[in-house]
Amino acid sequence: MPNGTILCSNTLPDMDVLINGILTGLLLSVLIGATFFMLIETSMTRGFKAALWFDSGVVIGDTLLIAMTYFFATWIKQAISDNQYFNIAGGLVFMGFGVNYILVRQKNDSPAMIKSRNIRVFLNGFFINLLNPSVILFWMGTMAITLTKFKYSGKEIFIYYTAALATMVTTDMLKAYFAFKISKYINSRMLRIVYLCSGIMMIGLGLYLVLK
Repeated sequence: MPNGTILCSNTLPDMDVLINGILTGLLLSVLIGATFFMLIETSMTRGFKAALWFDSGVVIGDTLLIAMTYFFATWIKQAISDNQYFNIAGGLVFMGFGVNYILVRQKNDSPAMIKSRNIRVFLNGFFINLLNPSVILFWMGTMAITLTKFKYSGKEIFIYYTAALATMVTTDMLKAYFAFKISKYINSRMLRIVYLCSGIMMIGLGLYLVLK
């Protein structure tokens, strides 16, 4: 009995960490931003598999940002808040994505282009996170909470962020799946509207970063 009591008491704190991580992942999943729109658009126009490639890039980008905020939080904060060139570079990248959506994107690719297309989609997901100051600030905020309020360390931080990323991936896959399912009802005119709205949104976000 004493051994069982000790095991239970050691497990409960990890459960709290897990629940907090899941809640963080859910919060990130319901936030409406560039990643949300690009994931839905990619699934609707490129297919569910392409959306998985895109989300893989997002997750790897998030993982890199989490590691960077853990080890270099002070330097990253100064780079974002004090360096206007970071915002300009990120803004130009978003504007480039927007112009590409409006002028270049096509629904169908030839079979020979599928492999390179998937790599491009993966890189889109990776860089759209890495160069988005709001995403960086979000992970910095969660890191501050985990270290100061929750006082997590080592194993607890690993459990927390693994749960957050796993929850985010699960909800992203569900969003991409349902977007793919309704894509069969989209005609060419509606598709052009999707591209146009996505492009305008990306250009608007880019202008905001450059001019703020």
